[in-house]
Amino acid sequence: MMKKAELAFAHYEKGEKYEALLIFKELVKDYPKSEQYGRNLYNIPTIYQEIDSTKMAIEWFMKVLNDKNLDDSEKDHSRGIFETNTNFKHYAAMNIGVIHYNNNNYSDALNFYKLADIKYPYYNTSGTDLKLNKIKLAANISDCYDKLNQTDSAIVVLLPHALTESPKASNYVSQKIIGLVKKYEQENSFFKELDKSINNLEIIDKGIRLNFYGIDVKVYPYFNEKLTKKHLKNTLFYKEINKAGNDG
Repeated sequence: MMKKAELAFAHYEKGEKYEALLIFKELVKDYPKSEQYGRNLYNIPTIYQEIDSTKMAIEWFMKVLNDKNLDDSEKDHSRGIFETNTNFKHYAAMNIGVIHYNNNNYSDALNFYKLADIKYPYYNTSGTDLKLNKIKLAANISDCYDKLNQTDSAIVVLLPHALTESPKASNYVSQKIIGLVKKYEQENSFFKELDKSINNLEIIDKGIRLNFYGIDVKVYPYFNEKLTKKHLKNTLFYKEINKAGNDG
């Protein structure tokens, strides 16, 4: 088994991806109880995706999602030092979402991004990596809503991350919301809605709930933020939206 796996990776490194793919199929068939089974199975649709065989990629990513023997919570560092769990199903759902989005199938992309967020959540021992994953998913989901002309939802899904601390120096999500608000010329109305929702926030377990555009939005702190009205109105995001609303 190990010799076959080494041969597959050798083919892959040479750019002979289809040859590598065929060997991974053999490994999945011949060694279904191997500790490397999940990795071998996941490599198949990943390579199909790389060689632009998207139909086959989706078919095999679905095999990953439907495989009852795979558990995303299992410890695994084969992806690198920042990955602590297998997450095969999470990434399978994410990649199917990417394929659908690139093919302009925005409703399907949205469904699979939501599966990656809720049914197949990302596992990691690092709070920072968990937050970065949530931000990436929210951005992808927002893009789908935007393409589907569901502007309110495109904005609301980003809001929990715009109002809390970011692992990175620049809060990408807050800038994305501001871009959407300006794109649809909603600067003033958006600020009024934000201000109203903060003034009427509700304390829930470990966080707060806002009612924004009639949608319940749960916000949880990333670090040690105390999500009070005063704190939220002192965030850079709130101030920038306030300025944009006044300028608009």
